[in-house]
Amino acid sequence: MEALQAENITWIILLGTLGMLLLVGFMGLFILLYQKRMLKERQLKAARELEYQDQMIQLQLESQEQERKRIGADLHDSVGSLLWGAKVHASLVQRTGNLGSDALEAHHELVKILDESLETVRKIAWELTPEAFHFTGLSGSLKKMCQQLDGKPIQISFVEHEPKVWNDNRALLVFRILQELISNTFKHSGATQLSLVMDWKTDSLNIHVKDNGKGLSGQVERKGVGLWNVEQRIKQLKAEFQMGNASEETGIRITMKIPLSNVS
Repeated sequence: MEALQAENITWIILLGTLGMLLLVGFMGLFILLYQKRMLKERQLKAARELEYQDQMIQLQLESQEQERKRIGADLHDSVGSLLWGAKVHASLVQRTGNLGSDALEAHHELVKILDESLETVRKIAWELTPEAFHFTGLSGSLKKMCQQLDGKPIQISFVEHEPKVWNDNRALLVFRILQELISNTFKHSGATQLSLVMDWKTDSLNIHVKDNGKGLSGQVERKGVGLWNVEQRIKQLKAEFQMGNASEETGIRITMKIPLSNVS
């Protein structure tokens, strides 16, 4: 009888232990599944936040483009028209008035200033809203920009391998990136030469920019709106971007690899 009771107690202990182990196992499995679920929810939340940030950045960049277009149109239509009207009236004064030599010289100088002002307004309006962009695309707009800036005072070399027409919103992002980078070269590098090479591949556009200026070590680090815009546009393009000294002594070398699709 005592042996039977001892055996029952042993079975009870074994069953109790087994039950406890199963309970602990279920609790561990529950905790593991709960942690996986929480991790998945955190990942989804982080992904949604990144997507929201990307959308906000895209809207901000699009808003900047709209503002550029508005300012460019106002410059061209308003300031440009006023300057042209002033030039017409100045020409009328010369034709209808009997100007002395001093007055005539002042008149010629005035017309020269008005011509230069008109050209400046056209140039700024074009940089804000390049009207040729939607016709000639990225290649034509970059070529024209380089021609306008060449020798003022930096000598610019523009080379393009197998040109293609690319004029959608992504192409405009690339144009704005290069516009900002070239502008920084003129402002801060102290360079006398700059080269821009565009190399079209089957599935990517490779761009190489190089100058002979002070290099990164010779420039004060700047983190303004312009460079922030460059970074955000690179993210929007999902492009590879590298910037470093062209050599140990001088110059900056920039390379970009932009993935492409549906570019003829």
